[in-house]
Amino acid sequence: MYVDYDFYTGEYGGMMDPDSFGRQERTAEAYVRYFLFSNAGKMDQDPIRAVQMAVCAVSDVLDEHYSAKAARAAQGGSGAAVKSENNDGYSVSYAVEQMDGETEESYLRKKAYDTAYLYLLPTGLLSRKVGCCHDHKCGCDCL
Repeated sequence: MYVDYDFYTGEYGGMMDPDSFGRQERTAEAYVRYFLFSNAGKMDQDPIRAVQMAVCAVSDVLDEHYSAKAARAAQGGSGAAVKSENNDGYSVSYAVEQMDGETEESYLRKKAYDTAYLYLLPTGLLSRKVGCCHDHKCGCDCL
């Protein structure tokens, strides 16, 4: 666990309640670990704060998404975002971020990545560079 609720509210300035944060933090951490690929074990003190901030930001994205979905379901819908509506000549279209044909999981993963990217890019942890096993000695990045 990279982040606790005290860090989320104090350092990051998050507004989620503790129960929602507990649910979303686990998923957010999984997203961030996925984005970091094999670099998760290379963190020292400087990048850990960036990772903590990324987990908090992704938690907020997830909470916003699932809260909006629950609100739509509570209004009698299926929970899915309405793209367009036509009623006897009166037509309404709602702006949605999700592209046509895009799955909810794919949309959430891209939105979470875009959010975490802001915090993780300067750390170098998003790099997929492949190096040799003694890269720390020779500076070689070829196989």
